[in-house]
Amino acid sequence: MTKPRLLGNPTPCAEYDVRALLSHMVGGLNRVAIAGEGGDALARPARADDVPDDGWLAAYRAPLPGPEILTHGWDLATATGQPTERDPELAAFALAGARRILPPEARGADVPFGPVVEVSPDAGPYAQLAAWLGRQP
Repeated sequence: MTKPRLLGNPTPCAEYDVRALLSHMVGGLNRVAIAGEGGDALARPARADDVPDDGWLAAYRAPLPGPEILTHGWDLATATGQPTERDPELAAFALAGARRILPPEARGADVPFGPVVEVSPDAGPYAQLAAWLGRQP
């Protein structure tokens, strides 16, 4: 759970502090849920700026009660001083998918990920995923 005093912390996702990243995550998940139900996802704001500081966990669970969004979860864990390595199988699965759909040369312009960051081969799967998506673990 993110403490309100941490909401202004910077995150590895440079354009967001913790509050803005949470707003982006919840807003995006709301859009995914609407699209999954066959609705017009673009009719919903991409951000959830109306969530009170103590309501982020409930807002997050409302659109996505299942597994966390791994990379932004890593961003939040990093920004709030929490452990960043969790379920290694889940991260390895997400990393394999990210490598398939987001090649290293497809970065910049309309692709919102920076260049792949080199990490040690023995880095944990969450650090590898973050690095593949342009974050500095």
